[in-house]
Amino acid sequence: MKIKKADEMEMSINFKAMRLSWVFVSVALIIWMFYEFITTGELNIILFSIVMLQNIIFFGSKLYLTKKMSDDTDEE
Repeated sequence: MKIKKADEMEMSINFKAMRLSWVFVSVALIIWMFYEFITTGELNIILFSIVMLQNIIFFGSKLYLTKKMSDDTDEE
């Protein structure tokens, strides 16, 4: 079986789909966390941890990849 590399259009579509999926999961978890907080009066630490780790990974990787890309263009 031969693996086909994605072209630019397919990569763009995949990126937009992943971004929409990430936004949906983030919003759903935040709504669920606030609902639990309002109904029970306690912060669900598992939901809070998932939301925080998700955002730390997202923004951390974004900073890392941006720095890596900008360093590559400065060397040339």
